Amino acid sequence: MTAVSLVHCETYDPDRVKAAVQKLLKPLGGMRAFVRPGASVLLKPNLLSARVPEKRVTTDPALVKAVATIVREAGGDPFIGDSPGIEPFHRVIAKTGMKRIAEELGIDLIELRDPRPVTLQNNALFRNLEIASHALDADVVINLPKLKTHTQMLMTLGVKNLFGTIVAQRKTEWHYMTGLDRDVFASLLLHIYEAVGPALTILDGIWGMEGEGPGNGEPCQLNLLAAAQDAVALDTTICRLLGIPLDSFPLYRAARAGEIGETVPERIEIVGDFPLSFRIRGFRVPKLDSLRILPGMFDGFAKRYLVSKPVQDAGSCAGCGECALACPAHAIELLGHHLHFDYDSCIRCYCCQEICPRGAIGFKKGLLVKLLNRFHR
Repeated sequence: MTAVSLVHCETYDPDRVKAAVQKLLKPLGGMRAFVRPGASVLLKPNLLSARVPEKRVTTDPALVKAVATIVREAGGDPFIGDSPGIEPFHRVIAKTGMKRIAEELGIDLIELRDPRPVTLQNNALFRNLEIASHALDADVVINLPKLKTHTQMLMTLGVKNLFGTIVAQRKTEWHYMTGLDRDVFASLLLHIYEAVGPALTILDGIWGMEGEGPGNGEPCQLNLLAAAQDAVALDTTICRLLGIPLDSFPLYRAARAGEIGETVPERIEIVGDFPLSFRIRGFRVPKLDSLRILPGMFDGFAKRYLVSKPVQDAGSCAGCGECALACPAHAIELLGHHLHFDYDSCIRCYCCQEICPRGAIGFKKGLLVKLLNRFHR
């Protein structure tokens, strides 16, 4: 059996968060089961973009502080690291509260750079990856994701958070190579998860995000912390708690197909607080569009007429140009405050919607989605 620990926590009060994390880890053997004295420990939060913690886009600094403190008490040497996709690291760590936490604790806060090649197993879909060296050199990696929806991958939880160990500019390259197929991208995420090999994943779900995540959804209070050695089992458990059909979750499908992690609910033991008390009704997930329904030769026709496409809300646009910088296909041109989308080049990777700080990019439903919605599919 694979254990997933759950506890209630209703506030980001530092003392209460620390007590909740200690309770969370107790059934798993406590922090000393994962951290030996003198070990260097990378704490990998979700630092998607420069948003204040109240936007619920990033891992709350109170959780990072609590975990860092408990790691120290176990004799470990913690440091915080991530690689935001587009925005400057100094802006992200200041806005999210991570710089303040690192200074309070006197620990290093590092932008994950210096990619190092990693060769995966022969049966891996992607044989060669480049992972940030700090993630590979740390004695222990503790993964600290945020519970959020994701317009491309349905949910971003434990496994997807480790995409942040891919150095910034290489993220867009991977989006370009896999953006037309969610299951292929999910397989990539699982390969990254295996390469990094986190010893422990602790999920911040005290406040999460529903709707059009991961950057522009609605904050929602869930009062939940979760932890597991197996991030696939954790992600599977969270989807079930939220009432999300597992087969609709691309990462679950890819994990089951690749036999990575535990995907069979009957083999996952939930420990800690009573699981039925976490059942959350009405959690809103985004409606995912079909990115490829015809053979490759018809991609241009399908993308232009059948699938959804990004559109600008001109009234909300600040003209910052971050969407154009984020676009891996170079399909966006900013002309004043007007965005021109090259829909033939657009790969529907949702990077523009994800990175926009004003929520000024939405999606116009394609004919296929309109038909599926009409038939409640």
